[in-house]
Amino acid sequence: MVRIVSAGIFMLSLLLAGCGENTDSSIREAAAPELGKPSGWVPIELEFAQTFSAAWQGEFWVVDLRASIATWGGEAAGPEQRARLLLVPADSTVPPLEGAFAGAQVIRVPVERLAVNLAPFESMLTALGVDERLVAVGGPKSYNDSIRQRVLDGELAQIGYGWHMPPTLDALLSAEPDLLLMAMGDLSHSHQMDRIRQLDVPVLPMFMNSEPHYMGKVEYIRLLGLLTGRDEQAKAYVKMVTENVETLKAQAAAFAPTSVISAWYSGSGRWMATMRNSEAAFLRDANGRNLLQESDDPRRDEFQKLGTEQLIVRGAEAECAILRDSHSQPFRDEKTLMQFRAYRDGCVFAIDGMNKPQADAYDYYEGAVIRPDLVLKDLVHMLHPELRDEDSFSYIQPDQTLYE
Repeated sequence: MVRIVSAGIFMLSLLLAGCGENTDSSIREAAAPELGKPSGWVPIELEFAQTFSAAWQGEFWVVDLRASIATWGGEAAGPEQRARLLLVPADSTVPPLEGAFAGAQVIRVPVERLAVNLAPFESMLTALGVDERLVAVGGPKSYNDSIRQRVLDGELAQIGYGWHMPPTLDALLSAEPDLLLMAMGDLSHSHQMDRIRQLDVPVLPMFMNSEPHYMGKVEYIRLLGLLTGRDEQAKAYVKMVTENVETLKAQAAAFAPTSVISAWYSGSGRWMATMRNSEAAFLRDANGRNLLQESDDPRRDEFQKLGTEQLIVRGAEAECAILRDSHSQPFRDEKTLMQFRAYRDGCVFAIDGMNKPQADAYDYYEGAVIRPDLVLKDLVHMLHPELRDEDSFSYIQPDQTLYE
């Protein structure tokens, strides 16, 4: 299912507020006291997000971030991390960075020139109608034709995707962004954070992938709404997705639960299995009974490695299964596949829809992150065939390749 590798989205202990107009540390370790929240602040209403909150102080926004950062397929490597940001309108005075604001990072809003190093951030800005503010992206692998063409035409700088490398400094600086929205695929990239700030490029880490539920990821568009002056559009977007999800959950609940497993083959007899958190929530909300389900835990990744024998023992009787995505290793062992009821009954699906292979672009890793209603629709129709029609599937569809 959707996963942006988050092994080290960001080394918070290195996030010194050399960003913008701030020179103090903006990070509080878990052992530090809670950040103060005076009663006069008016919080925005967030129904799902657990890793950030925001409140209007009267002249500017105060945003708090807190998350446990789990390694890909593993557990959190350290204590929960915390940060505070002040989103100060361009025509307002920056408050004294003391008391409740001591060590806070300052970002001027609305941000007009944005750099991003992960495709879902492109999708969020597009949904808000401000993708023209992009000045730098990871590269040319965008599913969005317009953004990809702007990259190929040299209009947008290429700073490298966060799962491969830290941002390329020369390209980033030449784009002159007002803010970098940064995800990181490895802790070794963290040394670049301080360097970027020293070069006067503000950096905002994104904890979206630490959200324990898929709708929490959607609500991150509210943060981008505050940054870009499009909060009303962001609220409307979250409302639309929420209503669609609730409708689909109600449709699925009218049927008996269907047993299911979801795992993609990573080679060498190992599978990455959906066990908990946001990816497992998709299966639950589709009224699926995940035979690989384990307790949700925000300090653990949603995927976990299982050997082929373990997968057979735990998942052989699943009525439906997802056994492949666009990037998984092929698995063609007929003898093994025949041990799965889902394969014998013809209910094996793949996450391989909405792609543009010629551009190496896959919308499941971009737009689907903020359109979980479309993913949920696929799963509801997979598990409850009575609801299917000719437009049933977008991202997850019957896997015909296994039966060729």
